[in-house]
Amino acid sequence: MKSKKATTALLTVAVCGALIGGAALAGCASGATDGDTKAPDTGAAASASATPEVKVGANGVSHIADWGEVYPLQTASFLNGANNIEERDGDNRSHSHALLAEEMEAFIPDATYAVRCMACHSSWYKEITEAHGTTAEVLNAPMASYADEFTDMEFWDCRTCHEDDPANTLKSTNVVFNQISTSYDFPEKDKVCGQCHSSDTQKMLTQLDIDDIYKNGVSADGLFQTWLEFEPLVDWEIGGNNVVQIDEETGIKMYGEGSVVDLENFQGSNHQNLGMTCASCHMPQTTAEDGTVYTSHDASGSPIENPVALEYCLTCHENQGIDSPEAMKEFVLGKEDELAQGQLQMREDLEALKAAIVEAKAAGNVDEKTIEEASMAWSKGRWYLRYTYGHEGENVGKKAAHNFDQMMDLMQRGHKLVTEATATLA
Repeated sequence: MKSKKATTALLTVAVCGALIGGAALAGCASGATDGDTKAPDTGAAASASATPEVKVGANGVSHIADWGEVYPLQTASFLNGANNIEERDGDNRSHSHALLAEEMEAFIPDATYAVRCMACHSSWYKEITEAHGTTAEVLNAPMASYADEFTDMEFWDCRTCHEDDPANTLKSTNVVFNQISTSYDFPEKDKVCGQCHSSDTQKMLTQLDIDDIYKNGVSADGLFQTWLEFEPLVDWEIGGNNVVQIDEETGIKMYGEGSVVDLENFQGSNHQNLGMTCASCHMPQTTAEDGTVYTSHDASGSPIENPVALEYCLTCHENQGIDSPEAMKEFVLGKEDELAQGQLQMREDLEALKAAIVEAKAAGNVDEKTIEEASMAWSKGRWYLRYTYGHEGENVGKKAAHNFDQMMDLMQRGHKLVTEATATLA
């Protein structure tokens, strides 16, 4: 695995160096492709050109360096994600697509992370599971154990969203994610992001008698009901803790831990109803110095730190009297602060309820049914909070723009649910 780490690092440096120079050339290939995003009014139209061809390696796979020769602007912007990750994410890990290898190796020392982790972190998960299946033995094996077999393996790369046809194909390639529901079909442009930014349970479903994670819908209440139904089916040998974890002190259950439910939360939002996708704000169409319009692939940065994204927001929000990128940023930050207050209140509510449960159990003066009902209220309130967080951390409120009204409703309902449960233990 040491050789793989070195290869990944050298590849990133080499591609980055080549593209910084390549992106400055006046003759860069056009980056605008059919259906990339809903484009803001940039004042320039995407240039028309024949579909470029990406070099295919001997093993039938194109690598990021090969794509970078044809799509220098997109690839350079992708790699630029390594440079802006501290703007608002100082309390979390990098969250940069360009640094997934380094992040994994820092977060889980000695490259002991399992193959299942790579369902989101590497398009090569597909190669491994196609070659060896999706048994518990394979999914739990350290990724390092496959380094000799797949010597040119890369982490998250162009193939994750585009297979091997970047100009014309936008497709989720996480083979497990694509099997997790028969009753709810997300828009394809949401799925390419949602294949990773969604319920973490996907990495274990292939080994359980479960084939429809969204059978109760994608809402917080629907998913909570699904967790309750899945719990008896959990196979703990292959990551059952992605469905439920047990608090050792109280026995309270925490459902859906590890989930980043951005995909589910976005459904039915005002932005989605306007025809927007994740890429609309996180990967806005951008104009290069030579006038070429291309889709920025720096999806790791915050839209409110991106002038192009803010201009896109203004195409609608000017109707609310927001007349500048600075005013737009302040508007978003205000909504984030409002949500953060609700989330922080929920944290306090949950802490108070947990303390009351501990006290009631110790005192023995509350009947078991009441304690069980209070524990379930804690579990549901905790899931409401998880559903609105995305990634939990000190950066509360950060996902407000995804579906502000729904998130605020969950915090209000959660506050009522948890405080009423606490009162029953008094």
